[in-house]
Amino acid sequence: MTKKKVFLGKITSTHGVKGLLKIQFYNNNSENLKNYTNKIYIDDLQVNLERKFDKGKLTICQIDRFESKEEVSNILGKELWIEESSLEKKSDEYFHRDLINTKVFDKDNKLLGIVSAIHNFGAGDLLELNGKFKYMIRFYDLEKEDIDLKNKIIRLSQNYEI
Repeated sequence: MTKKKVFLGKITSTHGVKGLLKIQFYNNNSENLKNYTNKIYIDDLQVNLERKFDKGKLTICQIDRFESKEEVSNILGKELWIEESSLEKKSDEYFHRDLINTKVFDKDNKLLGIVSAIHNFGAGDLLELNGKFKYMIRFYDLEKEDIDLKNKIIRLSQNYEI
């Protein structure tokens, strides 16, 4: 069975000479790394991360297998991932990829398009639709009840011009 990977972040550079790394996490929460002992990977190498401190938007971490700057130099630029089955999700939570290929309807039940991508340029997530709809939809505008993952449908509470 193929592992469903969820990418957690990217190793951007080293920090100091003792093998510490700067990691850009894709979510806003690097606090709970201890919950994922023996579950985080770089390529196919299982690693354990110890969060040291934050530096700006990056998190400084130690990986249990590395003790020097030279040892970590060959993993720079690599992504950290975890198996989806190892993540704890509440019933009303989902991954961005769960929304891909979801049909989007306005409040008059007019099909606007299908979610083809989700972007974040710094001001929140945006849904990109394929088709004639020329604008992106702010994820912030959606309510929980607008999203029906089981049927792959999003119903907007307002109308948009095509």
